[in-house]
Amino acid sequence: MKRLELLFAIVWKEWLQVFRDPSALLIAFVLPVIMLFLFGYGLSLDATNVRTGVVLEDATPLARSFYNSLDASRYFDARFYANRSEAERGLRDEEVAAIVVVPNDFSKQVERGEMGEIQILTDGGDTNLALIVENYARAAFVKWTSARIRETGATSASSKVDLETKTMYNSAQITRHSLIPGSIAMILAMIGTLLTCLVVAREWERGTMEATLATSVGKFEMFVGKLIPYFLLGMTAAIGSALIARFLFDVPFRGSVAAYLLSSSVFLLVATSLGIFISSVCRDQSLASQVALIVCFLPNFLLSGVIFEIDAMPKVLQWITYLFPARYYVVCLQTIFMAGDVWPLLKGQIGCMGIIGAAFFCAAIIKTPKRL
Repeated sequence: MKRLELLFAIVWKEWLQVFRDPSALLIAFVLPVIMLFLFGYGLSLDATNVRTGVVLEDATPLARSFYNSLDASRYFDARFYANRSEAERGLRDEEVAAIVVVPNDFSKQVERGEMGEIQILTDGGDTNLALIVENYARAAFVKWTSARIRETGATSASSKVDLETKTMYNSAQITRHSLIPGSIAMILAMIGTLLTCLVVAREWERGTMEATLATSVGKFEMFVGKLIPYFLLGMTAAIGSALIARFLFDVPFRGSVAAYLLSSSVFLLVATSLGIFISSVCRDQSLASQVALIVCFLPNFLLSGVIFEIDAMPKVLQWITYLFPARYYVVCLQTIFMAGDVWPLLKGQIGCMGIIGAAFFCAAIIKTPKRL
């Protein structure tokens, strides 16, 4: 009986300890819900309502019938472009993920009994999406040709039309050429946020932060002084990652070093500011690492568009992705590596990261204490 009482006392003590420990509650109740939410809605290799540009150089009823078949599919969100060059700029600027071009002599070729070709151009910066769009386009093409055979009664109708596909920026469709640039964002997020929050939180645990607070250093100097070393570490990692990607994995680097360093520095400013902010709030290594995992690493991995297509996620989750800087940085990386310095696109992405970074910078300074 006495052993049971002792056992009960220990169980009760541990039970109270669990509910008094925020990190335990976070792991037990909050983390599973967040991870299931992210995995359930974020992990999808399917794509629906793919933004697709359509150029009808031949505006005949035959050409429009193929456009109507695309527009009727739930897999395509078709939008018109006046000409091919305008559509290619839209593909380069990531306004659309694919382009459908019906050449100006398409109907005449079919009428003469020659082979008429419809062209599909996809963005190789996202190899997975490019393959999905190509398969969807082929399925829509087969459905359209079958409908033409039923309407015309000519069994040879399908042989007079062919679908030509071309992948832009990554013609060989090498997967690592699109994945490796995106993985740099995950590396810098870990260095910038996770490393920073762990090291600063350790200072609170060891009591060295109190010695710093006792000096005449101001809040701004304290914050910037802690940020700069980890910022420089992150920039070193960014340069090393780019060199490895280019010379070890042979990933093309079509942009400029200046564009890469600018986008990386802005992203690291966000990541390190977030890390200092988390450490100032948590002041415990275990809790800080868990919070960093939840608010930084997992969302940046799942919601950045590196692997899983954002357009395939629910609308609510698509709006949430705008809160995470990795979404913008991944676009910058894939553009710089695969397409080059597309400044109209890069300026918008870097600007969005800058706004988020300024918010975290101010929040971290405000939360950084100067008194015990």
